[in-house]
Amino acid sequence: MEFDVSLEPGSGESQELEPDINWIPFRCAAIAGVGLIGGSLGLAMRERGLADRVLGLDRSGEVLAQAKAMGAIDEGSTSLSSLAGADCVVFASPVGGLPDLMTLAAPFIGEGAIVTDVGSLKRRIVEVGESLFGPRFIGGHPMAGSETSGIGAARAGLFEKAPWALVNSRRGSLRDGGPASRIAALVTALGARPILLTAERHDHLVALVSHLPHVLSFSFSQAIAAQPAAPAAIGLAGASFRDMSRVSHSSPDLWADIFVENREELLPAIEAFEASLGVLRAAIEAGNREALLQCLTMIHPNE
Repeated sequence: MEFDVSLEPGSGESQELEPDINWIPFRCAAIAGVGLIGGSLGLAMRERGLADRVLGLDRSGEVLAQAKAMGAIDEGSTSLSSLAGADCVVFASPVGGLPDLMTLAAPFIGEGAIVTDVGSLKRRIVEVGESLFGPRFIGGHPMAGSETSGIGAARAGLFEKAPWALVNSRRGSLRDGGPASRIAALVTALGARPILLTAERHDHLVALVSHLPHVLSFSFSQAIAAQPAAPAAIGLAGASFRDMSRVSHSSPDLWADIFVENREELLPAIEAFEASLGVLRAAIEAGNREALLQCLTMIHPNE
């Protein structure tokens, strides 16, 4: 099986590569955290034959049983010692506790195993991962998800055509047969598009296109809910309301951790939005249609 790999060398532009990578399935891929992302990863890997065996690791035996019944894993375990036989370990737990989980799990992971994660922030995770596993650790973040969470929301096609950031501190090739190229090939086999980024670049970009939209959705939903006419208005709402409020149904615990962890990048993004909103508000307040048209036609400058 051959795969194409996308590489971002730091400029923000991706290049299409055509490496000769013959896929050899992992003997055992272990997924630590079998929720939406981890469960979807297991479903896709088993469906596409990317591992001989998929092991799920989770604190909840009930979650593991559901994951096995759905076909997301071959077997489940609540013990970190079960990671010893894996040649690929994917940490898919919430970002707040992910560095601590990696630290606890490290003594049980074999020296030859490739290690990655799917966390939505990268600086601290990559720092901890590389300190524990060296060049075997490749940070990862699939730009795919849902406002719903848990194993029940998992689906095999979740990653189709999604960008998938690959992050480490080294500028190696994605086609040299090393850990980064191995994970890039896995990502491509899942139907996603691997993009190589530094941790700093990643966290800056996701603040703009993921974290800020969630801030706005949470704020928007709270503002509407506080209105006396909210029940009647929501009963009248159409697609625009559903689109704007959808991600505000995401896990508050997960997003509180993300907002705090990435606040250095998120706060300037919020300030930029507030400035843009201020210009639009001033034009509305003044009844200035020409100024409004100028604001509204600048919405998609790159299209």
